[in-house]
Amino acid sequence: MNTNRIYQLLLMLLIVMVYGCSDKPKGKEQVDEISYTITISDSNPKIANVEVAFVPKDSLLYMGLGANQLENRWATFVHNLKVTDQKGKLLTVDKLTDAQWKIHLQSNQKIKLSYSVHLDHENYKWSGGIDGAAYATNLGVFYTTRALLIFNGDEWQNITIDFNLPKKWQVTTPWHKKNNHVYTFQVDTFSNLANAMVFAGIHEEITIKRDDFELIFALGDEGVISKKQEFQSLAEGVLDYYIKLMGGLPKPPKDNPFNKSIVVMSSSENTDGEAIGNHISVLIGKNGGQLSETISRFIFAHEFFHLWNGKSFSPVNDETEWLKEGFTNYYTLKALRNVNYLNDESSLNFLSSFFYEKYVGDEGVGKLSMTNGEEKHDHWGLIYAGGMFVGMAQDILIRNNTENEKSLDDLMRFLYQKYGGTNANYTLKEIRDKLTELTGKNQSVFFDTYVNGSNKIPLEKYLNQIALQAKVKEKTLTITKKESATEQDQNILNGILGVGL
Repeated sequence: MNTNRIYQLLLMLLIVMVYGCSDKPKGKEQVDEISYTITISDSNPKIANVEVAFVPKDSLLYMGLGANQLENRWATFVHNLKVTDQKGKLLTVDKLTDAQWKIHLQSNQKIKLSYSVHLDHENYKWSGGIDGAAYATNLGVFYTTRALLIFNGDEWQNITIDFNLPKKWQVTTPWHKKNNHVYTFQVDTFSNLANAMVFAGIHEEITIKRDDFELIFALGDEGVISKKQEFQSLAEGVLDYYIKLMGGLPKPPKDNPFNKSIVVMSSSENTDGEAIGNHISVLIGKNGGQLSETISRFIFAHEFFHLWNGKSFSPVNDETEWLKEGFTNYYTLKALRNVNYLNDESSLNFLSSFFYEKYVGDEGVGKLSMTNGEEKHDHWGLIYAGGMFVGMAQDILIRNNTENEKSLDDLMRFLYQKYGGTNANYTLKEIRDKLTELTGKNQSVFFDTYVNGSNKIPLEKYLNQIALQAKVKEKTLTITKKESATEQDQNILNGILGVGL
């Protein structure tokens, strides 16, 4: 056989091998899918049994963020974990630190992970913000997926969640039903799996739709259900205010889409709340009085506005966390006034008695720059309240300098239009320059003094420039309306408070 003939045969063999491999269907063990089955029984609803079927991407199992105050984090609540291969043979699993486990894999094959989660989180101390802790009510159980699910890898093409629940139970999730099955859901991205909330039980729901966006409330106990109409009216009003303010629905980056947000509301000993991903949990203090009720509504409206200010557009780094959190506080206060949950007097009282007290009581005020956004959990008053006062002061300056033709709303719409639906982020300099443009005056001194610098914001100075009288005595801010105000001054005050838009 000559050399050319040998080369031809080798080339033909190579072609057959390449095309043969490319056309060969993947075996079942190679399919990029993971499925979870979550079982909760009537006999003991505070135990969730979980089974996971998948071909591992690597040997590491892990749970999500949170529960850092516990030595074993979320693994504290995990019991009877085992992994079996396709033949039912037990595989060796090593427990690691930081809610992680290592599987001793023998081959690239489909395995089954099983474990139970005991819902006894209330036996442990949790910081403000509740950190994704699970809880039970007389109507059902609440979980964040970071507290319930064990993960492997962080990219899956096909994610399925199936629930086995007692009769008459329903489940509220942020996911879409698979094949219209009541208890089976398809999850579109790993992020939407790892940053979700679930309530399962005989609770009630409120669903509010605007175009292709859904806001779904899970009302977790009778006390909350008794105020169902109030919550629905409040939520609809706040949602419509934000849509009108921003000029549209939330616009997350195209590679991390969402069109559904879950809000779970239940009663508790204390008022608290948090946001995880695109979802909100609110606990309403049973005996907290009017202030507790106001704070619980504020938590919802605050976290909800983050679907725009935080999810649709966000800062490039922590230097501008004061805008993300503080301006959100400002527009939350406006939203509650806009829907008439608050009136002028209660809005001003909430501003002075709650936010100003938090601000002047923060040890970082006068010492730290609010550009230290990484300090926001330790210095709530500086970042959240201080950022709010920056927004309010700038809004007053813009309105006064433009005869109320422009406002801080223009900055928010600018950020939404420029960055919504993208992965790009705004900078501190861009914010300063845009506010200079809107006020018609250079804001470098303001920023150098109160934002980059550590000087206390003289909020009363700015409030006195509109139809208000404000004074500070012994760290207490008192605000009243001026007895006489021009129509223009009153219009500016209405804009500051959120009356109209």
